[in-house]
This record gives sequence, C-alpha cells and structure tokens, in this order.
Amino acid sequence: MWNLIGPKEEFFHCSKCNLCLSLSLQGHHKCIENVSRQNCPICLEDIHTSRVVAHVLPCGHLLHRTCYEEMLKEGYRCPLCMHSALDMTRYWRQLDNEVAQTPMPTEYQNMTVEILCNDCSARSTVQFHILGMKCKSCESYNTAQDGGRRIPLDSSDQPC
Repeated sequence: MWNLIGPKEEFFHCSKCNLCLSLSLQGHHKCIENVSRQNCPICLEDIHTSRVVAHVLPCGHLLHRTCYEEMLKEGYRCPLCMHSALDMTRYWRQLDNEVAQTPMPTEYQNMTVEILCNDCSARSTVQFHILGMKCKSCESYNTAQDGGRRIPLDSSDQPC
C-alpha cells in the first residue's frame, strides 16, 4: 500500500506515469503512461484531482484507497487487467492443499483444459479441477479457461 500524499522528501516524480510515488517504488514500479490522469475503475471519478488517497496496484493501475478496500471485500483482481491486486502466495498454497484433498468425479479425473494465467499471461494445458487450475509458469490460480473445452488426457477416455 502506498500513499500518494505526504512529505515531499518521501516521494519521487515518475515522468512516464506523471505521478508522485513513494521512494520505496523508485526503480521497480510498473509504469503506465499518465496513469493518474485516468478515472478510478471502481467509482469512475477522477484520480488526479481527488482528495481521496490513491493506491498503486502491483500491475501499476491506480484506485482510490477506499475503492481498493471495498474491492478486496469482493475479490482480489485488478478490475482493469485482472492481475492479482495483492500477494496471493499464501492463499495459492492453501488452494494446493484443498485441490489435493478434493478428488474429482471419475468422468473428470483425466480431463485437461487450456488456461490463460491472468498474472503472468502464460498459456498452458493443465488437469481440470473444479476448485481451480494452477498456472504451470508462476503457480497462480488466477487463471481462466482458454477455449472452453475439456480434453481427455488419454484418447481412449473419450465420452460416447
């Protein structure tokens, strides 16, 4: 979480983002050109002229802090690009355990799906599971089924 309002000596100006950011982000934030000149994707109000503190997501998009806090009550993804809006590593490990402890019905045990990862943009083919499909590249469960079809692992398992 980063405040965009505060003592001048604690911030730097990114000319590409056209935004003052915390010194902790200098050299390793994701630049989005003129990001503060856009409306908050939650409330649709101007971020640049707002008196409400802005929050920088890991993907580089901005939300009003209050909108960010409300968003987290309903989900974990940036409303613009669908990247995880916070570190989900601990939750993904819990989901690993739940997937391992939840066997799929027989007719789905050998099904694979093509997925797209919202966090790293990798595409891969993974085993289908009702609780979620894990990205092979970054191990995120922030994935979407790509193409909408399930493919049996073994062609002899084709349904009639």
